[in-house]
Amino acid sequence: MIGSSIRKFVSVLISVCLVSLPMTQFAQAAVISRETAIRIDNRAQQVERVNELLARESVQSVMISLGVDPSDASSRVESLTAAELKMLEENLETLPAGGTGVVEVVGIVAIVLIVLELLNVTNFFTEF
Repeated sequence: MIGSSIRKFVSVLISVCLVSLPMTQFAQAAVISRETAIRIDNRAQQVERVNELLARESVQSVMISLGVDPSDASSRVESLTAAELKMLEENLETLPAGGTGVVEVVGIVAIVLIVLELLNVTNFFTEF
């Protein structure tokens, strides 16, 4: 008697699971426009250019001396909005090409610190 009620319960439970399983698994796919694909590619290139700059030894040494972890800065670049990333890249493009001097490194680090401060990642400017 108990065995048959357990079998009935298990069979009902398995039936409910099998019926509800297809409802929970679905995928969403859509075709994206050419402009969207270009925008995604441009963003990836912008992030790569900023991360290349942050990977320079001189920039990292200045960031460390100011108390900013370089890995935090590079991970935050990924989460920047398109406008913030564009602003950061435009400011980086105004710097002279070629070798990076002390003034340029300080300028780059200041830009990164300002962005990190705006995103509430660091409290560098509130300490002064």
